[in-house]
Amino acid sequence: MLTPCLLALAGCSGSDGNGDGDLRTGTLFTQGVENIHYGTRSQSGTTDGDGEFRYHPGETLTFRVGNLVLAENVPAAPFLTPIDFTAEARRQLHSGSTDDENLETHRSVEVDLAENNAIAINITRLLSALAEKDNPGSSEETLEIKQRTIDQLNSYLADDSNPRIDFSVPIEAFSKPENISEDNREDDTGDLIDPSPANRLLDSICFAPEGDDLCKDPPTESEIDSATGDREEELSDERSSILNARRTLEGASAGNAIEFLEQDTLDFRNDLATAFYLEPGTLTIGPSDGSIRKVAIKRTGSSGYSLKRLEAKAKGTGWAIHSIDRQEGKVEFYRNTSRVAESGTIVVNFKVDYPGFDNYRWFRKNLLVEVN
Repeated sequence: MLTPCLLALAGCSGSDGNGDGDLRTGTLFTQGVENIHYGTRSQSGTTDGDGEFRYHPGETLTFRVGNLVLAENVPAAPFLTPIDFTAEARRQLHSGSTDDENLETHRSVEVDLAENNAIAINITRLLSALAEKDNPGSSEETLEIKQRTIDQLNSYLADDSNPRIDFSVPIEAFSKPENISEDNREDDTGDLIDPSPANRLLDSICFAPEGDDLCKDPPTESEIDSATGDREEELSDERSSILNARRTLEGASAGNAIEFLEQDTLDFRNDLATAFYLEPGTLTIGPSDGSIRKVAIKRTGSSGYSLKRLEAKAKGTGWAIHSIDRQEGKVEFYRNTSRVAESGTIVVNFKVDYPGFDNYRWFRKNLLVEVN
């Protein structure tokens, strides 16, 4: 769910009440996560129903849910996920890699970080578990974290006896025990036995409405054993209902978080790429045509843009790149007419320079040239 600001990405501006037209809008996750506090040198607030935050170009962001810090010193950009939260991950994204065709790409690094970056996965899982709908971000609906949930989280953090949340620990350690049952719980309190700090935090929060019976302490096993007849069954059912209503990271698996991060970053890249096209979009030449042809990158609804990088590859027997002009966004190519007359593909790979943030994403467009 991308806002018009993100889709345009021409540096969406707004007014901060002081006539400042350089105020930008960004989004945390494409589908958004609501009620995350953000702060820059000049701005502060909470993300709205679209996950939006405000910033000035060049600022850095701090994100937190309640008093729990998620990330600090994150360079502001129109779109962010936890993959962008650490300096090392950002370095890897900007360095990129090459694919099997020896073309530059950021996507393989992005996928690797989604699959293996513990900080990004752990943060995504916790936010998903804290959201009003207990899911790992698999739908297109905004993840909404209620203020009542945040109040309980802050109360937990205020108790110095509770262990601190460390997003940098391994994925398995962050979510232990992975499988929750009544065997993992104390007989007298129902609390989890030796849980990770994240699961202990979640287990302390009642996600039912305030005053609901599910927010009560569960009957102890000894209380149940001391009861007789129908009362014993009632207490046993009450205990099970209360404990089953508690949340842990079991309901927001690492696999779902990985899938979500991969898809979220891909959706954003694909939406950005729709603003660009090749001219011509298709091309047909004769079997004896060996003249130099050209293809140019164009941007929808905009007369100007600048490229940070541009490269191209000719695929097909006899096809070759003649020249590349990054300033003009043009690629010249030709076909060796002494070779078999078969169609070819010109792969144009480029990185756009966006005002206001340091873009690392590569876009790729293909021109099919038919020989007929």
